[in-house]
Amino acid sequence: MSNPYVTKVTFLSKQIVLTIQVDELTPGDSIEISGHATQNGGAFAVFNDIQQVPKPNLDGTAFMYVKASPSEEFKKGHPVTVVLRAARVWTTVLGEPQSGQGSSPDAAMLPTSPDDAEPAGEGTTWSDVRKVTYAAPLSTGDAGQTSTGSGASFQDT
Repeated sequence: MSNPYVTKVTFLSKQIVLTIQVDELTPGDSIEISGHATQNGGAFAVFNDIQQVPKPNLDGTAFMYVKASPSEEFKKGHPVTVVLRAARVWTTVLGEPQSGQGSSPDAAMLPTSPDDAEPAGEGTTWSDVRKVTYAAPLSTGDAGQTSTGSGASFQDT
């Protein structure tokens, strides 16, 4: 995976919008974008989102967008520092290997609640891969928040 980088920070509708160039990432992959933007004087904005990498534009460029609400006003004339992490996201469910059984344990052997389960002892290992799934993009949030990257008005040309 190449290193995505921020190409622009824009103040729009009382939020910081980061434009992230992701030309060499695989379209359709789910990527977690997280980090923070700061400015001298105490302004900062924290962001975290899961999005699918878009197909590249005709010129080969691809962009993703992340919105964040700043803690204090960002000021004109002062640089903004952005720390960004982008990573492919998936979930793996691991179980304890079952001797003499396939990868799915008998449901009757499972405890009915975590409180009914025996504590893990020294050397307990969970190595039976039961399920691997890739994360889906986050849905629209509450209180009028929108999932980041949803606004066509952010497109670079």
